Amino acid sequence: MVNNGAEVSAGSTIGGRAWRHPWVALAVAAVGALLAAAVILWLPSLHFALSGWPLVVVALVDLLLLSAPLLGAVIVAARVTQERFAAATGLRGFSWIDLVAGLGVGLIARALVELVTPSAGGLGGGLVMDSGFVAATIVGLVGAVLVTPLVEELFFRGLLQRALGDALAGAGRWVAGAVAVLFSTALFAGLHALAAGAFVPTGLLLGTLAVGLGCGVLTLLSGRLAGALVAHVTFNAIGAALLIW
Repeated sequence: MVNNGAEVSAGSTIGGRAWRHPWVALAVAAVGALLAAAVILWLPSLHFALSGWPLVVVALVDLLLLSAPLLGAVIVAARVTQERFAAATGLRGFSWIDLVAGLGVGLIARALVELVTPSAGGLGGGLVMDSGFVAATIVGLVGAVLVTPLVEELFFRGLLQRALGDALAGAGRWVAGAVAVLFSTALFAGLHALAAGAFVPTGLLLGTLAVGLGCGVLTLLSGRLAGALVAHVTFNAIGAALLIW
């Protein structure tokens, strides 16, 4: 599709590409995904080695190691392709529509999960028992509600989905966009399933698919990452609250 002489990409609703060198960005994303998978597989051995360390330190190490490959890939991709980070990932720009749509998607995704596999709750009962457990729990909750959604949305939607949509733009904006949303969602769910181990809970699989598809569609339609961020934070925040309740 042509708009004033510029191709409208699947990565952005604005004329022109989100990533001017999408295949280079995708190559960096592939390395980031492989490193993230390697970290996930290595974590059980690391946890064994750190068995005598304070729980809060282990929680911080987990958060850093799991975030670094994905966030690093986004930063490296922007540097290698000489893109403006916020513009390429869709992080720039915000509208009240992003807030409303993001809240709606996050609430719907969480409702689907709770209907199928309700959260057990009761975590709050242990918070008064051990200060080390309290500190580690706080780190885990802050990471799940604030850090992880930002890192994952930057990688899966900001880098992977938008770059793949740009790379396949010749197939048409909506075809490329649909493929990009489905692929990024599949990888998003796959890495979470890998972290779950041999047994993948139904709620985890349903939740990652719902969040991946919902955030992917929000990013595709708006060309911004804000709605996806709101949806992801909403989903995780409600889940965290239900675990503590």
